[in-house]
Amino acid sequence: MKIAFHGQRGSYSEAAAAWMFADRDIATVPCNTAQGVFDALADEHVQYGVVRVENSERGMSYDVLDLLRATRVYFTREIHFHERYNLAGQTDGDAAGIKRVYAHPAILSLCSTYLSMHTEMELIARYDSAESLAAMVQRGDASEATVCGDFAASIFGLKVLQPSIENSVTGVTRFVALATEKELPVGDTTDVRTTVMFELKHQPGALMDALAAFRGNQINLSSVFARPNRTNKWDYTVFVEFPGRLDDPNIRTALAELRKHTTYLQMIGSYHSVEPRIKTT
Repeated sequence: MKIAFHGQRGSYSEAAAAWMFADRDIATVPCNTAQGVFDALADEHVQYGVVRVENSERGMSYDVLDLLRATRVYFTREIHFHERYNLAGQTDGDAAGIKRVYAHPAILSLCSTYLSMHTEMELIARYDSAESLAAMVQRGDASEATVCGDFAASIFGLKVLQPSIENSVTGVTRFVALATEKELPVGDTTDVRTTVMFELKHQPGALMDALAAFRGNQINLSSVFARPNRTNKWDYTVFVEFPGRLDDPNIRTALAELRKHTTYLQMIGSYHSVEPRIKTT
């Protein structure tokens, strides 16, 4: 089974794919953009895709929300974990002896506090992170290092020289697995959530009337988020998440009532949470 993920080899997106589908025999396919993941699904090159959708400190991934509105894909499972980044190098290396650090600019930014305190290290931004890591391993230079997660260090055979150098040690990132067909968790699965998106009529109280469908059916909304609609200017797409399954009687009733107050309604799916198989903090 093939799974596309947004990121380079060894990224936390690839780790998320491995953990969410630990019960399957998988092959992962890296994509440079979230759009690439959606395209791979649409072209049937892969069976699933994995993308970041939210970070507890940086908020929602807007590009993914826009792609959800433009396509027809479904969430099938999710995973939450802290993305830890380490200074990593050769097995005979030492943090005190590092002169050059290669890493993706985004990762260097996430670890800027630690790196700014070590002016003896030359920071070299590389967009081709996976290829750069492979080349660094082949050179075997103990004065070179990179900044990467635990998963990348393990698959590239690097030694963690200084663990957890990221600026924030409390942020949690949420990844989801996407599919072109709707899947429901098996009946006895716990911790199931559902996501839907909708757009409203331009009339007083439209949002209140729409949300009343959930209140009247005893559904607690765990998240409500609005995003500008790229199809119709000055219109907004509203995303809501709540515990439960699409086939639960009260949820079916609530969605039927919600449909009366919307101009567009799309089911993003019911899905369950997967626990990381290895410690990430």
